[in-house]
Amino acid sequence: MPAPLEQRLPPNPYRNLVLLALTTLSGHRDSPGLLEDAHRLVTGALPRGRRHPRPHEYARTRRRVLRRALHPRSWHPRGQAGLRVSPVDGIGGEARALEALDGLDAPARAAYTLMRLESLDARATAALLGSVGVRDAAAVVERAREVATDLPLPDPTVVRVSGRGSWVHRRGLVAATGALVLVVAAVGMTTADTGGGTSTAMLASSPPRLAGATAPEAWRESFRLDLTAWHPRGDAVDDDALTRRALAAWSEQEGQPPGAPRVLFAGTVAEREVVLLHDGPRVARYTRGDDGTGSGTELVEVFAEPVNGVANWPALRLTDTDEGTHYLLPPWVTEAATAPLGQPDADWSEVGVRDGVTEHLPTGRHCDVGPVLRLRAPEVAHGEPYSAIDLGGLDTAHLGYMPPPPSEIRRLGPHEVLDSERGFDLWGDLACAGDTPEEPVRTVTAWEFAVQELPGGGEGRWTCVRFGGHDGGGLARAVLVTRTEAGTGTVLAGEREGGWDCSNLNRQVAAGTWWRDDDSRWHYLAAASREVTSLTVAGGAEGSAEGGESALAVTGPRSEMPPATEVDLTALDAEGEPMTVLSP
Repeated sequence: MPAPLEQRLPPNPYRNLVLLALTTLSGHRDSPGLLEDAHRLVTGALPRGRRHPRPHEYARTRRRVLRRALHPRSWHPRGQAGLRVSPVDGIGGEARALEALDGLDAPARAAYTLMRLESLDARATAALLGSVGVRDAAAVVERAREVATDLPLPDPTVVRVSGRGSWVHRRGLVAATGALVLVVAAVGMTTADTGGGTSTAMLASSPPRLAGATAPEAWRESFRLDLTAWHPRGDAVDDDALTRRALAAWSEQEGQPPGAPRVLFAGTVAEREVVLLHDGPRVARYTRGDDGTGSGTELVEVFAEPVNGVANWPALRLTDTDEGTHYLLPPWVTEAATAPLGQPDADWSEVGVRDGVTEHLPTGRHCDVGPVLRLRAPEVAHGEPYSAIDLGGLDTAHLGYMPPPPSEIRRLGPHEVLDSERGFDLWGDLACAGDTPEEPVRTVTAWEFAVQELPGGGEGRWTCVRFGGHDGGGLARAVLVTRTEAGTGTVLAGEREGGWDCSNLNRQVAAGTWWRDDDSRWHYLAAASREVTSLTVAGGAEGSAEGGESALAVTGPRSEMPPATEVDLTALDAEGEPMTVLSP
């Protein structure tokens, strides 16, 4: 499990990220277009609406860039950028600039760049590479350390830029005048009107009208406990100048004013002015102050409105600082506690709350996610505590856990993640197994569908992590968590977007992966959920499990890398129907 990385922002974070993407991608292929692909990969990985990540977001963004560059077939740029980006010295310049790294494969090139450019030591580099699926990361780092540390590396932000058709891309690229320095432009959800928009000053003089404020006790009589039941909070809710400025900035960014915006929060948090506005189905967050780069800025970010839960309402992110994040809690939540992931058991501590705003809580300290919150609304529904986790979006995601057989299926839904018996320790491992989806996540649940005895000793916990989106979609990811005398590890076995996998609508899943034991021998491990009657692998591994056995292990060779031949996994349920196989 990788150790938490220091949260810092390099002098030129965008350049560093593009160079990391470029050097890693160059280990897969040598062809024109690498530089443009690197820029598009990074712009797609940046936090929404940002030209660069904030300090607390940098490690998470770097990890996302690294994973996509190491596994380019799983990443596809969205839409078509309207600019062509190429090296200053012409076609093929990318390859010429990276000739010094000839002989290194993609993982080793990534390791070299992380140590050289990001100043990570060998241990931190190996931990980061291992967290994104690089096998035998320590050996990869050793290969990279054999290369001279004074090799000239190109500046990927000094480029030639030319037009290429229309520009319809959420995060496009723009050419800066002068030195042809490429920068990232945070393009809004709608295309800017080039025909002359309304100025901020004009909008401020005649701002859109605010909807009437919700009364503080309105939620007690409302059947809809969504954002419409939140009353305005903050020490500046009566500051008309501040709210008008926020509305004007939002209107100018979108080219038109919002319809009937309501103030959810207006006040000063961590020496920044913050206004949270709701105009269903959107929420806008306006901030004015230090953005982490040392300069004062005014920023508007627009998000999809959170979907209210039955009894698991999210907390909303107000502002981030180097010390942590402040959240705005629902008005009916009166108790809050937090616990850090990655510790042996949940160690809950009370969270200070004033007028619905939490004290700053450390974020992203464990594999770039967290903290976990335990919230309680005693007067609503069953009044029991529920768990939520910060995955980097506006709102927290409801965190859940379903135990493996022989535990009974919980018809009411997953358990709240409140202690080790209900998944807290497991989530400490799962947090380090793959990036979170870019789209907003409403729920994230660990479905532990099988437990397997590992060859040579130890235990493997097969888990399907389901990320539920705001729009009803989702991502199901199979993860094998291994615990042996040598320690704990995670292997990403496969994933699948959309569908009902790993939910109450489809619990029948199977997954398989190569795993290397402490004696350097590979084994192909596979498992399926509780209703499996037949489990078979063919191709690169041959074997089967009959009679209701839910797992199998096929012994492979001793080697540096796993066998390359594809393995075909088949699982049948009690009706003889094929089960969903989550594959890479």
